This record gives sequence, structure tokens and C-alpha cells, in this order.
Amino acid sequence: MSNEDTTIQRTQHAFLVAWGWFAGDSGLLQKIQAVTLKQKTRTHSPQSKVLEFVVGTLAGIQHLQELSLSAHPLDRDRAVAQAWGQPDWADYSGVS
Repeated sequence: MSNEDTTIQRTQHAFLVAWGWFAGDSGLLQKIQAVTLKQKTRTHSPQSKVLEFVVGTLAGIQHLQELSLSAHPLDRDRAVAQAWGQPDWADYSGVS
């Protein structure tokens, strides 16, 4: 177990963390990463943007801008990103 695995992080999205672990254990994350999408990658892959949209939908967002501009922005929640196998999330403008 690495030091990063033992770091305690605070989150306002605890259920999303649990769902991310489940998605990883069930193979869903690997299947999403394997999908071929014709969009270039700068910082975030097209697959990670689709994944962020899915996670936002699970969080109950109604508009993409809520990923970055809500009271508890999902794109700044490192615990959720790590649970979903992502180093970080894209800004909502990159997801659209």
C-alpha cells in the first residue's frame, strides 16, 4: 500500500467515492477507457471526459457548469477522481 493510498481526504461526495471503487472492481472503468472516441487529447482523454460526465450525472447535476461552479465542485474533489481512477478532472468547459 502506497503512502497515497493511506492519505485521508475530505469529500462532499462520499457515495461517488464508493461507486468509483465499485466501478473499478467491476471492470467498468477499463471498459470505458477501451472505447475509441475520435477527439484529441490535450490534458484529459475523451474517455475521462465521458467518465466525468457519468459521475456528474450520478451526482445529480443538471448543467455541466455545476461540475466546476457548484457549492462543492466535483472537478476539485480529489477523492472522487482517485476513486474513479483519474488523476484529476477537467473543467466543465472541456467536458462539453
